[in-house]
Amino acid sequence: MANNFLFNSKKSKNNSFKSQRQLKVGEELRHLISNALLRENFYDENIKNNNITITEVNISPDLKNAKIYIMPLGGKNKIEVLNSLNRVTGHIKKIISNNISLRQMPKLLFQIDETFEYAENIHNILEKIKD
Repeated sequence: MANNFLFNSKKSKNNSFKSQRQLKVGEELRHLISNALLRENFYDENIKNNNITITEVNISPDLKNAKIYIMPLGGKNKIEVLNSLNRVTGHIKKIISNNISLRQMPKLLFQIDETFEYAENIHNILEKIKD
């Protein structure tokens, strides 16, 4: 019985398991940021001229840091869009802070989502094997 307790306590400290609160806040942030990018004017050509998909938001257990994974439509201008989004994080935080009930707004860090490229590489490998 004591061994099960020790095993469970180690499991709960592992960061690979997300709490329901982390998942809920991450999903809420994803929706709010998506709406902000769609409706607000950021006066930045890279943001204005590209359709940006927010694929996932990972939030730290203390809810102070959020990694937002993005992919511009078609994968074009990834670096420019990423740099523009990271420049306007303060403006984005200001827009979404009125619509989320957190003590402190998390620090936002935008990153390129590379899962699409990874999946395409796997698909290409499987196609080569099939032939």
